[in-house]
This record gives sequence, structure tokens and C-alpha cells, in this order.
Amino acid sequence: MELSWISKTRIVLAFAIGAMLVGFLPWSRVEPANNGVFALLSNNITSTDLIICGLLSLAAGFVASAICTPYGFQIGVIAVPAGMSVWAYKSAAVSTLFQAVPAAGSRAAVYASLRFEAFIWLALMLLGVIGAYAADKLFRRNSLDLPDKFDPTVKLEPMIAIAVAFVSTIIAGIFLLNILATDVGYPDKQFGFVFGQPATLQIIFGVVVTFLICSFCAKLYLGVHYIWPVIATAFVSVVSMIVFTKTPALGYMSASWAPVFFSKTVISILPIQMIAFGSIGCVWGYWLAARYKFWREFEA
Repeated sequence: MELSWISKTRIVLAFAIGAMLVGFLPWSRVEPANNGVFALLSNNITSTDLIICGLLSLAAGFVASAICTPYGFQIGVIAVPAGMSVWAYKSAAVSTLFQAVPAAGSRAAVYASLRFEAFIWLALMLLGVIGAYAADKLFRRNSLDLPDKFDPTVKLEPMIAIAVAFVSTIIAGIFLLNILATDVGYPDKQFGFVFGQPATLQIIFGVVVTFLICSFCAKLYLGVHYIWPVIATAFVSVVSMIVFTKTPALGYMSASWAPVFFSKTVISILPIQMIAFGSIGCVWGYWLAARYKFWREFEA
């Protein structure tokens, strides 16, 4: 089940539309302040800016889906994550904030501001999904015979399968990110190891591959749609910042290590990076599972 050159072109177009409408067009409104960190705590992104970004996300999903008809919904959903990936890639590292304010109390305040931000970026992603769905319903005339229609390995009630996939994605996501996105580590008497701020490309690799694996398994074994692992990406960010940024841990890190080191790699990843790169990984993993199943049944 090889993708045709037309399908590959559609995917490239969807990425380009998202990058243009979401990534670059509103950049002057959302560009980070002096510290370069893309986050709401920079206070340069207003509610008006978020509304504009929401409308652009809706438009990006709609336009990408319309252009990619008849596979509009299947491909158009990647437009908004592609656009947000521009923001995530251009952002400075979260450790930049701690170099300016290294005290434990200041670090706690930063994490308190970042803690629930992932839900804002998730909302933009879901607006793109809505736009893609609307265009698909409007422009697609015929039903599609897609390879993602197959029985999962483990048969559970749909709601139970979703719950299992959702919780598993959060747990596995945190575990895998602490491995795949990790930079250089040094022994530490309290945490065993502490880890340096990973480079942006390392974060991209770690986040995409982590959620690719989670979504692949969710689809193959439980038959769960990628939208649930996508939603779980926000909870990975939130849960990590709640569990791993307790005051004693931040106090110890502030007193013992330079601001570029973290007790867990997952808390060095910004919410925008988690949602943007994680969503791409989820969609990719879902369709890889479909392709793998097709290969096992008809080509192996």
C-alpha cells in the first residue's frame, strides 16, 4: 500500500497551507518577547490574537481539506499542527526563562503559568480538525474505502478502549519522552541523573516518535482513532508539570545545578512543542498502523 505521488503532493500542500496560514501569517501578532520563548506567559499574545489564530486554524483546516479532496479530512487535519510547528521550532528553549530567573520560586511561577497552556494550543488543533471535517463534508461526493477499517487486536467496548488508550498514552508518553527527547545526562545523588536542555531537533524527534508509537499502538491494538492520543498530548504536558515540578525538586535543582538542567526531560518541553509535534506524530502513527495491518494481511 504505497502512497501515490498525488497523495504525497496533497500532504505537502497541507503542510504548506498550515505553515503559511497559521505559522507565518499571524507571526507578527504572536512573536515571542525578548526572551524568545513561545508561551502565553510572555504577555505578548492577547485574547484578540488567540481569536485570530483560532479563525486562521479553522481556515487552514478547511482550505487544506478542500484542496486535498477526496482525502480532505484524512490529510487536512495536519495543516494546523504544521503551522504550530513553525512557532514551536522558532521558540527559544524553556531553560532560557530559568537563566533569567534561576530561583526556585521563579521557576515554580514559570511552570504554574505554563501548566495549563497546552489546552489553548490543543483548542487550535481541534479547530483545524473541525475545519477539515466541514470541508470534507462539503466537497467530497463519494464514500471512501480506507485501509483504517479493520478489527483491533484487543476487542473492548469502544469507550473502554478509548479510556485505556488515553491513559496509556499519558503514561507511555511521559516515559518515552524521558528517553527519546533526552540530552546529555549527569549523575545526581537525589534524582539518579539530571538532564540538559535538549536541542529543538532532539525535541522534535522525541515528541514525534513518542506519539507516533502511542497512536500506532492505540489504533492497531485497540482500534482507537488518533484524536484521542492527540488530546492526550495536552495531558502529558499538564501531568508532567504537576508531578515533576514540586517545590522541593525545584529548590534542589536551583541550588545544585545550572538552569539548563532538569530532573526530568519531559518538563523541558514547551506546551506548544508538545501539541504541535505530538499531533503530527499521532496522525502519522495512526496511518502507519493501517499500513502495517494492510501489509500483514495482503503483502507479507
